[in-house]
Amino acid sequence: MNWELFIGFLIYLIVLAFIGWWSNRYTKTEGQYFIGGRHVHILAASLSDKASDFSGWLMLGYPGAAFKTGVGAIWAAIGCLGGTLLNWTMMAVRLRIYAGKLKAITIPDFLEARLNDRSKIIRFVSGLIILIFMTAYVGAQFGAGGKTFATAFDVDYSWGVWITFIILVAYVIVGGFFAVVWTDVFQALLMLTVLVVLPFMIVGEVGGFGKAINIIGQADPTKLDPFGGAVGIAAIVFAIGYASWVVGYIGQPHIQTRFMSAKDPKQLRRPGIFISIIWTIIVLWGAFFGGFLGFALAQSGAITVKDPEDILPAVIVHYAPPLLGGILISGIISAVMSTADSQLLVAASAVGRDYIHKIFNYETTQKQMVNIGRIVVLVLGLFAVWFALKPNPLVYGMVATAWGGLGVGFGPALILSLWWKRITREGVIVGMIYGLISEVTLESIIGWSFTSGILAGVPVFFVNFFITLFIIIIVSLVTKPRKEVITRHEELYRKVSTESSGKTIVETRAKSQIENVVEHVVLNALIP
Repeated sequence: MNWELFIGFLIYLIVLAFIGWWSNRYTKTEGQYFIGGRHVHILAASLSDKASDFSGWLMLGYPGAAFKTGVGAIWAAIGCLGGTLLNWTMMAVRLRIYAGKLKAITIPDFLEARLNDRSKIIRFVSGLIILIFMTAYVGAQFGAGGKTFATAFDVDYSWGVWITFIILVAYVIVGGFFAVVWTDVFQALLMLTVLVVLPFMIVGEVGGFGKAINIIGQADPTKLDPFGGAVGIAAIVFAIGYASWVVGYIGQPHIQTRFMSAKDPKQLRRPGIFISIIWTIIVLWGAFFGGFLGFALAQSGAITVKDPEDILPAVIVHYAPPLLGGILISGIISAVMSTADSQLLVAASAVGRDYIHKIFNYETTQKQMVNIGRIVVLVLGLFAVWFALKPNPLVYGMVATAWGGLGVGFGPALILSLWWKRITREGVIVGMIYGLISEVTLESIIGWSFTSGILAGVPVFFVNFFITLFIIIIVSLVTKPRKEVITRHEELYRKVSTESSGKTIVETRAKSQIENVVEHVVLNALIP
């Protein structure tokens, strides 16, 4: 083991330990443990949102895709940027205000309260979706951590997985949501630094950007084609296959809870979206060029990479000064930690709050609920380790599977709940059950993407998202919404519009009347 490299990494661990210790002072109640008591500063909420969004996929999976595919992988960055814009413009402010008015701490809380579901079916199905796909998602992060430790410190992959598990679970158990948010802020800045430095480091080692392009073109000309050599319909399908990440953003509970935790919903408009978009553009640029130019470095014979997803840690180990290399390796580990911690906390809330407290009506004190959450974090972390230790884990594919399950399970229900007053609990229940069953079934049979036919290369979740959206709309239109649900939604709609944009109630009501006309036309067209 390179001990200078390890010392740089040790500095990172000390910072995490300090944040976990500091955050424990603000983690006394259930609301503080799971969403920080809705008192998270906008800078922290914005950076934490993006750090929890971009996982080990950003540092390993996406550079690996750029390494293998070339320029065509840029469509994935476009999809991620589009998803980020969609989240901040359509979801952030509205969800924060709605959740606050409904006193919702978790996404299942919000959906149940929004649709007045006394049967608790929505909460039960939501919990299943979170437990199944979040655990798989955390497993993908542990797999990314295992790969990074194996490459950087020359330890066995399984040891790398266990080290990642121990570090992450320790500070999540101690500090809860505040620890997760403020470690995410630190890690977001570290990730930004790494992805700015590495592309320039690679260009310098190759001998210039022009030389890198020549090497790539000689090795495989299709890597310089934005459509991977495909033409016509195949080119469009190719772009959709990579850009399809856009639809998954709406349904990610670990991202949406960042919006729910913000102290001032108005700041989710301009300060929040500005910070988030700038950070996203820079890191996606760095991750793409790190993998794309890393292929040129490998082709030149300067470095040997067995797994394309190992390109960034391999570059750091080979070319960075050891102490600096340890810090840069920490930036890759940061991407893993900053997502897995949020996901473990959301999964813990599904078990502790949604099942034990709400469904089974087990009355506990606030301190007991926090302790239950900590125990669940430990148990789910162990299940995620089991996922990560499966043979030949592919970070890109594992993340796509989990991302799709959450996106299909929650995305259509969330966006319609926020923007359509006519949605019914029956529509959401049927849609969520379909999303859960279809994602588990199809991805176990087909894999995370279609392998043949006109949709070859398109993720299953992209198609499934729109099917689920259609199912919820149709079932909602043929079932009768509860009057009190519509009335409360209209009241909340006026408050949200007024609080978030400064419009008058008269303007809001006028917009509501337009919605009524459109809905009436659609209803008459679909139902005789």
